[in-house]
Amino acid sequence: MTLTADSVQVVLRFRTLGPSGLNPPQIKVLDRLQTLSEDEDGPVTELDVDIWGASMGITQTADRDPADTRETVAEFRQWADAYGYRLQPAFAWHSSDSKDTENGQIVTPLITLAVYNETGERLQAVYPHIDGEDVQTIHDGVEALESMVEPGDTEQADDGQNDQESRVDPLP
Repeated sequence: MTLTADSVQVVLRFRTLGPSGLNPPQIKVLDRLQTLSEDEDGPVTELDVDIWGASMGITQTADRDPADTRETVAEFRQWADAYGYRLQPAFAWHSSDSKDTENGQIVTPLITLAVYNETGERLQAVYPHIDGEDVQTIHDGVEALESMVEPGDTEQADDGQNDQESRVDPLP
């Protein structure tokens, strides 16, 4: 399956940003996506990069865990449930019930890629995720975006990951 639109908005989320040069996987993914977003005719109309930390509380605790982050994870979960995908083990939910309040945390992946339609209103894909037994990695998501480029439009980065099949699943 391929994207349903000619262009998309992309949100790349990192647990944490490592010092420049010390985290090559982050840099390679970011460079590849920036190349796609800088091309006027490229598929990525907007690229946002966020840092969201290693974990967050399941319920809002004071000002520590922003509600929009939990809402984003809930949106990712809804997307995965709608298509029969799994976000675990990249996302991990740890909870325990204490009296009448559910306590716990959500552990986030090192890198998360979310692909939205051109207006940013509809989530089309989240990477990483598991489809049956197939793991769809961040690199699979980047490759799916790179496959939207017309031959000769943009020089695509080759980090040795281009031999895997990739796909982005659109919402109906």
